[in-house]
Amino acid sequence: MCLRLEDETVFLGRARVRLKSSEGRAVETEIPELLGEARIPEVRPGKYEVEVEAVGYEATPVRTDLEAGVGQRTLYVVMSPKAMHLDAGKAAPAETKEQPREEAPVTPRRGASSLLPAAKPKGSVARNYWMTNELETVIPPVEPSVACPTEKVLQGVGERMAEFTSNLEKFAATELVEHYAVNGDKVKGAPESRKFDYVVTVTQNRVGTFLLEEYRNGQAGPDQFPAHLATLGLPAMALLFHPQLATDFNFVCEGLGEWGGRPAWQVHFAQKEERPVRMRAYVVNGRVFDVRLDGRAWIDPGSFQVMRMESELMAPIPQIELTAEHIAIEYEQVQFRTQKIQIWLPRQGELYVERRGHRYYRKHTFSDFQVFNVDTSQNIQAPKESYSFTNTSDQDIAGVLTVVPMTGGADKPVTLKFTVPAKGRVFKVVGPGKDVNLPVTEVGSATFAYNGGDGSIKVEANLARETTLDVIPVTVQ
Repeated sequence: MCLRLEDETVFLGRARVRLKSSEGRAVETEIPELLGEARIPEVRPGKYEVEVEAVGYEATPVRTDLEAGVGQRTLYVVMSPKAMHLDAGKAAPAETKEQPREEAPVTPRRGASSLLPAAKPKGSVARNYWMTNELETVIPPVEPSVACPTEKVLQGVGERMAEFTSNLEKFAATELVEHYAVNGDKVKGAPESRKFDYVVTVTQNRVGTFLLEEYRNGQAGPDQFPAHLATLGLPAMALLFHPQLATDFNFVCEGLGEWGGRPAWQVHFAQKEERPVRMRAYVVNGRVFDVRLDGRAWIDPGSFQVMRMESELMAPIPQIELTAEHIAIEYEQVQFRTQKIQIWLPRQGELYVERRGHRYYRKHTFSDFQVFNVDTSQNIQAPKESYSFTNTSDQDIAGVLTVVPMTGGADKPVTLKFTVPAKGRVFKVVGPGKDVNLPVTEVGSATFAYNGGDGSIKVEANLARETTLDVIPVTVQ
């Protein structure tokens, strides 16, 4: 059993698989977090319906026939996120570290526009990003019947951050910065805007932490920013989940919440008092002032990627008269142009800052991503919509791939004979005019028979749909 997300990557959440035969027999197995597949031994031949249950995801039941004499069948099931609309009225009241301060009523001046944009998920409680300790005071609702596997969530998101730093060398994008002066809680006038050719390089230093160097139009200084106030390091914020940096924070998984109508593990984080600050700082007149962060992240339960995160000050910084800072970052999936590797990068970042009695709101929007990895020669990825064959033995192995169209289709089965070299890998691409000359939507099942020892060939179907694949070690004529 192999579980896949809709983008063909491995589903990493916990799942329960149930095979029910037409005669009433049932076989069940658990797929643990971070594994994405399971072997079910000694399944009798027969007709089966397969059901998969997973937190926050659903899969359409799949029917499959298991014939006698098949050595191994691999069934690929595509997982789709459930629509989530939690009732904010049932959210439990939050315990606060500090009562929110009273906000004086404000009479908008001439030129002041409507309330600042404050993105919020459907069903969420109202948000006021200017409120002191807003993230501690307002806790979005979670599904009360679902327990959060905290250790596995932190392990999964930590692995995603490790992949980020090991796969990514640099990325480029178009960045739009819009800077607004704020009167009370309303923007004042039109924004001061800048557009940049934005490039980020990622390196790891000798002590194991990371350096992100940012260039805007080929330069790295603050003078390009509106109001000469530089906003740096937004792509690095999610790295606080990296194993090298996670020890600086306390984490609490609050439960299964939602963001943008999709399920998400809701994780609160707070800087440890006894640990040094390594994530964020203000630099004023050459002096560095550490920022201790308190925040919340929304993490996809199927991929353990950070979908959104927010942070705020644990306490004001009186030395620079910084009384409030709230950051909200949304991420999107970006794929390498030449490889099947996805990296999640900031799509939009918002900052709400109050310093020396003045407020400003700044919005960063990123588009037109170009992503480059460290070493493309060492990470050969399967082409989209293909079968891959990996020979783990020291001898060449000949085999026959037979792909059968769906029932009722007009196409005939496609048969391919080929050899997989020792310690080598072969791909057979599916599509009209390709190796497997069938439309992807018409692929029903496949069988690969080969003249090698059991397990000497690893076969995978890289298809964005449910399908079956039988692997049979036999003597091929």
